[in-house]
Amino acid sequence: MKRYFEHMHSKPTHERRQHAARVAGVVTMFVFVGWLATLGYRFVSPHPQVATENSLVQQTQLANVLNGSMSPQGSATLEVATTSYIGQ
Repeated sequence: MKRYFEHMHSKPTHERRQHAARVAGVVTMFVFVGWLATLGYRFVSPHPQVATENSLVQQTQLANVLNGSMSPQGSATLEVATTSYIGQ
């Protein structure tokens, strides 16, 4: 490895930059291909029944909002739910 660096150091600056850009491009390509190959695994639900139930609940909630039956007054309301808390 030391000989390789000495060899690259003997080259002109523009060649070293071109070589560095090629190496960075190849590394980026491998990372992108790995990310793309695992994309399907991340989108597949481990429990298909849960996904079906969740989509049914979401469809019911959407229908209730569109019908205006989410609040006791008969008008649609906006409900905000967060999972983060900053400060006390």
